[in-house]
Amino acid sequence: MNLDAAELAARIAEGEGRSLEFKRGLPRPEKLARTLAAFANTRGGLLLIGIGDRGEVFGAPRPRATLASVREIAEHGVEPPLKVELALVELEGKSIVCCSTPLSPLRPHAAIGVDGEREVVTRSGSSNRAADGPTRRAIVEQRTNKRSLDALEKRVLEWVDERTRHGAATTSDATVGAFCAAANIGKQRARRAFVELERAGLLVGHGFGARRAFSRPG
Repeated sequence: MNLDAAELAARIAEGEGRSLEFKRGLPRPEKLARTLAAFANTRGGLLLIGIGDRGEVFGAPRPRATLASVREIAEHGVEPPLKVELALVELEGKSIVCCSTPLSPLRPHAAIGVDGEREVVTRSGSSNRAADGPTRRAIVEQRTNKRSLDALEKRVLEWVDERTRHGAATTSDATVGAFCAAANIGKQRARRAFVELERAGLLVGHGFGARRAFSRPG
């Protein structure tokens, strides 16, 4: 994950919202699973452990153990399992655990509760909510929409394939800005194509802002 201290501070200043959540310490496994699944089902998001509700920098408790726990819950507390990006970033001399969850091409994901029950959740504002029947159907329809791709979308996919050598995943440097420079096209139009391809499950986004990079799923 390409996230340095300055970018982290800027994200914290934005405050919690649909794609950003703060936790002072490691949440209970079932609560963490709900947040990760909600991010994956809605738009993707960033979880910061070691940050208070108002953006106070406390530092994550036992940061490396916390990092391992988050990875474990993403893999075994969510169904189907999630691939997340994890990093430790130093801010004000304290370690913050950063977990980036992309919009998933395998959605909908369900959080596994303590009783083994599965619950599909989505993100609403800064909260996680159980998805009702119509919401679940919308998630599936969005992912499985087989509409024809336009010329620009096809061009984006070909470029990402070439740039990442068919799925370099989190090491990808295929950003919207790089595509604009290579294709001599405006950012707004290009960004719209990348967003639509991500929603259709044909691209996976990694990171945030101008450095957000894309790869093909798989």
